[in-house]
Amino acid sequence: MFSYMIEGGGLGPELLDMTRAVRGPLPEEFPNWKFDNLDVEYDAATESVWMIYGAQAPVCYTPHTLSEMSRFSQALQALFAAGHTSRNPIRYLVIASNKPGVFNLGGDLAVFSAAIRAHNIDLLRRYAHSCIDLIDSLVRGLDLPIVTVSAVHGQCLGGAFEAALATDFIIAEENARFAMPEIAFNTFPGMGAVSLLNRKLGAALAQKIISEGRAYSGREMYDLEAVDFLASDGDIKSATLAWMLKGGKVAWVRRRTLAEVRRRAAPVTREELMRITDLWAECSTRISDADLRHMERLVRAQSRLLNAINPTKQDDCARPTLSEG
Repeated sequence: MFSYMIEGGGLGPELLDMTRAVRGPLPEEFPNWKFDNLDVEYDAATESVWMIYGAQAPVCYTPHTLSEMSRFSQALQALFAAGHTSRNPIRYLVIASNKPGVFNLGGDLAVFSAAIRAHNIDLLRRYAHSCIDLIDSLVRGLDLPIVTVSAVHGQCLGGAFEAALATDFIIAEENARFAMPEIAFNTFPGMGAVSLLNRKLGAALAQKIISEGRAYSGREMYDLEAVDFLASDGDIKSATLAWMLKGGKVAWVRRRTLAEVRRRAAPVTREELMRITDLWAECSTRISDADLRHMERLVRAQSRLLNAINPTKQDDCARPTLSEG
């Protein structure tokens, strides 16, 4: 877990304490689990649990958000281990967002830029490794007898696209926007995109998506077969519920088997993910000052976007001083 301070005024990142334990929700509290940045819902008809980026949450993966996602995953594993799924059966885990027009914008660029300016590769690696912990867990289906689904509307960029690719299936609205924009500041998506896109679309198309950095609509990603099911705009939740409900247990068994076949045919290992993300951290420390200024402009754009969505909320992704615990 992260707990650190990044000071403005030209000072570099100072790592304070990244190991302080925070208790996750207990199995017997399900489905009334509480988090700062995540909403949790349970749908009995589809036997699905929903991990939802909250409307009040940052638009990017702050260390605190990553910590909460990890605690959610561990709590779900504990729920199965404790046998509480007999009372609330779970077949599906759905990742979604309650933010209008935004699924998630990906990595915490404020952390990246401050760490790079301070030449603190250790902070970059720690952040990246926490992302890989979550991607690896999703790639493995949390080692649970479930099917994982990303229900995407609005902007799904960078690390958020990587997280969606790590789930078994992606359902997206027609005009959702998918992109790997890291090429704009002369780096690359380092938390799973290379491995996951290669497995799903092939090396040539994966390289095209990563190297061009352009945004693709949900319809375009469906045509490329990166998205598995297409929803009408504004209909992502009901479309996802209908997709899970159709075919009942027979469809769920088929989907779970297909997901396991993919994992065995083209495994994405933690070792591979770590090697690539460590290369990303090294490359990121060498980007130019002009690229850093562009990254910082995007940080301000993230802040403006959140203010437009929720004028009373200050975006943790864009604070000059960050303290995550």
